[in-house]
Parts: sequence; structure tokens; C-alpha cells
Amino acid sequence: MTNLIELLQHQHLVWQGSAQVAPKATTTGFTELDEHLAGGFHTTGVTEIQSESGVGELRLLMPVLVEAKVQQRLIVFIAPQGLISAQALAAQGIELDKVLTIYPKDQQQALWTAEQCLRSGACHSVLMWSYQALEIHHVKRLQVASETGNCRQFILREGKAESLSLPFDLSLSLQTHAKGVTVKINKRKCGWPSEAFHINMVDRWPSLTQQALPDNLIPFPQVQTG
Repeated sequence: MTNLIELLQHQHLVWQGSAQVAPKATTTGFTELDEHLAGGFHTTGVTEIQSESGVGELRLLMPVLVEAKVQQRLIVFIAPQGLISAQALAAQGIELDKVLTIYPKDQQQALWTAEQCLRSGACHSVLMWSYQALEIHHVKRLQVASETGNCRQFILREGKAESLSLPFDLSLSLQTHAKGVTVKINKRKCGWPSEAFHINMVDRWPSLTQQALPDNLIPFPQVQTG
């Protein structure tokens, strides 16, 4: 049994609750999330984000992506569901000549592309949209490449498609919320899962959040029919 546990630890498939050494992290840009992640996103590793498209997943990552300007490194979008808005990126201060958008023909090519970008050392963050089930060796290869190139990997998908647990460094689930997004930590390296909590985005994106109704506004009552 001891040999089995040591093997799983070596492969980073389990971790000890008594472990004190955590990877280097930088702020996510959101106080609520930083508190739950003990400082922020790790500077390397593979993070899974489960959500429906457009609930605020890119807004959640935007403060981290802005860091690429300081480091003069690339941001790579691989197989996004739609077009990435250059205007929205520029409005946040991201230099468009440091952004690559790649549309591979299938997931195998997407994984290969992500691995090469991570390993290159030229990239700050790689965002890959996944539409099919992943396997353990896919995530492990991305983790090794991430460490080699000192780069973050974010995998965005609508939900878990596997029966087994994958060795993500961090897994988050997002849902819509009137003031921003609701986040749940599913798993975290050197940490614990969490209950759902809210991230307030009103100050950053007031037009994309629900504003409080004026005190003198009386809503019409809802009428049930049928």
C-alpha cells in the first residue's frame, strides 16, 4: 500500500493534506477568488473551467491575461467557440500583436498546439476550449509543458465528460450571477474544494451586470396564467 501511495504522489495524482509547499501564485484580480485560492492562480499548471459559454469565463481570466503586457509574452486562444473580440481585449489594455487565435481541425491537433505553445517559453497563458473527453495523459503532458515553458494552461469546457478524475491543478465550475459569476472549486492542488461563492464584477463591467433598481421603482406583479 505504501508503495502505491508513493507512486501516486510521484505522478501528482494525490497530495497530502499536511503538505505545506504550494506553487507560486499571483492574484486573480478578484479578492473573493484570491481568498479561496490562498493567493491566486498558480503561475504554471493546468486549470479547468467548467461553464456554459458566455457566463463570464473570459471576464474572470481577464485580469490575469493583462499581466502578459508587463511580461511581453503571448496570449494564445485555441479552438474558441466563437470569435475573440479584439475590441474587448484592447479595452482591457491587452496588446493585440501579442495575441494568437488558432482554430485546429480537431481536439488532437488542439492538444498538440497547446503543448507546443506551453513548452515554447514565449507564452504567458494558453486558453484551450475542449469539446471532447480528455484522458489523464493529455493533462499530464500539458502540465509538463507548462512547467517547462513557465506558462499557465486554462482548459474551458461546458462540463465533465469523463468517468474518471483528471489530475488538474485546479478545477472551477462557473454559473451566472446578477452581479458577476458564481464559482465553485471542485479540486485544488495543495488545497481543498469549496462551496459556491460569488464574485462581484460590477465595478469592472457594470454594463454586463444587473444594476440595483431605483427606490422609487415599483415592479409589476407577476400574473400566472393557465
